[in-house]
Amino acid sequence: MSDDALEWKASLIRPSMTLSRILLILGAWGLILNVVNLTIGAYSGKKALWSGFFFSGASNTNSSDLVLGDLVFLLVSLSFCFLGLMGMRNALGGDNGLLAALSSDFSSFGNKLFSSEQGYMPTLGSWLIVFGVIFYLSWSIFNETWLDPGVYSVMITLISFGCGILMFADSER
Repeated sequence: MSDDALEWKASLIRPSMTLSRILLILGAWGLILNVVNLTIGAYSGKKALWSGFFFSGASNTNSSDLVLGDLVFLLVSLSFCFLGLMGMRNALGGDNGLLAALSSDFSSFGNKLFSSEQGYMPTLGSWLIVFGVIFYLSWSIFNETWLDPGVYSVMITLISFGCGILMFADSER
């Protein structure tokens, strides 16, 4: 095989650090939603039925029984976390350094929040992400509903614009 074909196949097997971070964040978010759903209910006092939510069936119930959809959603969330961590580990190229990379990511994000050394775009992008997370958490806590497409649309807009601005600012350097 040519070197280009081997490189192309290797890039499919070894995910990027960005994709791995996204998988880890989505997995952690899914785990939080699953815990909230099983303890207090993702809707106002009601438990979400994941199969109905994703496939247009009955989306909630007053029953607190553990159903197959809860287990499937838990396994998918755990799989996302696992794939994200494994992808980050492979991108770093070793067994150690994963915790250092995660703490470095948080430290770098915190530095961008309160410093304009790298310009104002990284600061703006970081604050958009923070506003998106705060908006989602505050709305969900105060209104006792963790599954709301309208809230998701606002949150995702803020977070995706923030991530896009951060990626754009990093590409300029």
